[in-house]
Amino acid sequence: MEKAVRSYSYRGPVGATSPAGRALSEALDLAMEGRSPYPDKSTFIDADRPETNREANGAAREGQHAVVVSPGGGTRVMSPEEVLAEDHDAA
Repeated sequence: MEKAVRSYSYRGPVGATSPAGRALSEALDLAMEGRSPYPDKSTFIDADRPETNREANGAAREGQHAVVVSPGGGTRVMSPEEVLAEDHDAA
């Protein structure tokens, strides 16, 4: 059985052990088993960084879902359309 290929990325400090980094690591492990709960083309972003909105918008403009991860590990998955709509509403 062929496994689905997933494309994930991380936006944050290099080498940081952050909630988004841990969620990405878990997502990769689950994807290797064929059971990741995250959509293909997802970018993992820490919710508590000042750059969160900018990073989510950058991911959305690249066609990536934004997986925003809270300090406690909770996640909010947003489609590119949702991210860009929220940015438009904030303007």
